[in-house]
Amino acid sequence: MIKINKNLSMNQTPPSLRPPRKVNFHPGNVSRTAQTTNKRRFELIANGAFIDTNVYNSRYKTRDIKRQLISLYKNKCAYCEQKVESFHVEHYRPKQTYYWLAYSWDNLISACAYCNEYKSTNFQITPPQSTLTVSNTNLRNINTLSNGYDVHENPELINPEVTNPYGRIAFHDDGNITSADAKFTYTINTCRIDRTYLKDRRKKIIDDLRRDLKSAFVDNPTPAEQTVAIKTIVTKFMADLKDVENEFLAFRRYVIDHWLPNEIKNAKN
Repeated sequence: MIKINKNLSMNQTPPSLRPPRKVNFHPGNVSRTAQTTNKRRFELIANGAFIDTNVYNSRYKTRDIKRQLISLYKNKCAYCEQKVESFHVEHYRPKQTYYWLAYSWDNLISACAYCNEYKSTNFQITPPQSTLTVSNTNLRNINTLSNGYDVHENPELINPEVTNPYGRIAFHDDGNITSADAKFTYTINTCRIDRTYLKDRRKKIIDDLRRDLKSAFVDNPTPAEQTVAIKTIVTKFMADLKDVENEFLAFRRYVIDHWLPNEIKNAKN
């Protein structure tokens, strides 16, 4: 997990999610796509529950929403950071419970199929759960309501658009991920970010680095040549860390911050 900075201002919200300026749904205030989404939104609010059919599910998967999530997440999962060709538009707060947030920009994130399935409707909070008070203000601000609920609900699941994971998670030699923070532990366990496939993918990053460092000492006979080779390897690793398109940036950062000097020392011996 890494921190994702989503702009929640109205002009940066996907057009299809923008509510009408007048809450009585005046069609001229929004685009045709937004008209449909708002109509479905108001129908869900009137129904008092989410309606799990394509008519309603399709409204949080429109092209403009997916385009902005791709830009934000670089086709990576919010939880495990693996890159996927096809991602799920996931609801941080489950739409089955928080039906009025089904089309709220601050409640939509990018997730891989596995994290999405494991997370499902799991969303542990400190009761009572929030409910919608229907008012002009709340309907106009529907795209920012979810984050405001955090104060009194105190959710256990981490939202990487809200909480910075840096310094809260630890990685291990086998690629495993753990945390001393109960909320991060809940998130790791809920989304199964420690599943074998992900551990092996993270482990390969450190294994490749160790192999390259070892080769720098084996293939270069003089200390000066070894220093140049090590510098080249580290520079490339840092460049990979800075490339936001790469997977597992949190793990790469952890290697730099916690392991790199010892890895170089161990490679020399």
